[in-house]
Amino acid sequence: MTTGSARTDKHEVVLSTAETMRVMAHPLRMRILGSLRLDGPATSAILARRLDTDSGQTSHHLRLLARHGFVTEAPERGRGSHGRERWWKAAHASTTWDTGDAEATRAFERTARAVWDLAMDKFHREASHGRWSPQWYDAAASSERVIRTTAEGLERLREQIDRLIEEADNPGPDSETVIVVTHAYPRRAQK
Repeated sequence: MTTGSARTDKHEVVLSTAETMRVMAHPLRMRILGSLRLDGPATSAILARRLDTDSGQTSHHLRLLARHGFVTEAPERGRGSHGRERWWKAAHASTTWDTGDAEATRAFERTARAVWDLAMDKFHREASHGRWSPQWYDAAASSERVIRTTAEGLERLREQIDRLIEEADNPGPDSETVIVVTHAYPRRAQK
């Protein structure tokens, strides 16, 4: 059961209220959801190990995420040898947001940027220890481009980027999970 009004379908949840954005504007909740999406179903104890926290915190945040429909139980994983384990999985493959509440949006996006930075830092640490091949290190990238366009042009650009990302999604024997983050915001010249 969800509270608030996060619009959802099987693959995507759209944060459409300040309430749902505030639920997700917590670094550990965002990391829990990300881990369930990227690393698969887990118990609170497994998540605690993955995220270097304790199972009491992960359990608390999992219940809150479940109450708002971001995660669901994964009964297909069983209940453990003592029948007490609760396995959880992400309810959706991705999250987008669409709300007029500027304060909630800023809080959510600040948290999202911090979590994305952690993922990027982890990749660079792993690469420096030889856990990624030179090909993967060279293929990974961050960049900045400044263009001039209209709101309609920016919308078309976002749609084209989304289409390219979907086309690049090619699970296969040599594929790895790749996090793709895009930002596109207008900026006026400072006077």
